[in-house]
Amino acid sequence: MPTPPSPLSPEVLEKLRRGVPLRLTRLGRFEFDGDPITHARTEAALRAGLDSTEDGETIVFLGPQWCYLEVEDTPLRIQGVDLSIHPPTLQLDDGRTLPLDPASLWEESGQGLRAAVPARQSGRPLSARFTNAAQMQLSVAITWEDDAPLLVLGERRWPIRTHAPPDA
Repeated sequence: MPTPPSPLSPEVLEKLRRGVPLRLTRLGRFEFDGDPITHARTEAALRAGLDSTEDGETIVFLGPQWCYLEVEDTPLRIQGVDLSIHPPTLQLDDGRTLPLDPASLWEESGQGLRAAVPARQSGRPLSARFTNAAQMQLSVAITWEDDAPLLVLGERRWPIRTHAPPDA
């Protein structure tokens, strides 16, 4: 009877996880070894598996296995905002609808709005970029005071940061 293979050492496993040529482009498209991933279910599985390590590095789970991936911009994109309900919600490109956390909102100079949203698996924060359409939907709730943007929802007002919040 053959003996089962020995488990990989942590060092070898780390090297394998870092060696996967998986990339997420600025436009939110996955590539493997430079080639676009075009199969809708594969793309959906990768998007659903996005997460981060305790150190903040972006990873992707496929079942119980995971690897690192290169991310050009943010792991997720916010495709829509619904301000008609309380709390307002964000529609993400991974298929989730989540409440907007105004404290996680910030504007990256020259790049637009971002927010932090929890990863599906760990709940750790992942950065999400507002698409132009989502930014326009949110803009009706943004006002300016003393040359600084504020998000106004009902009676509450939140300054929109010019840098990432500490936990994003």
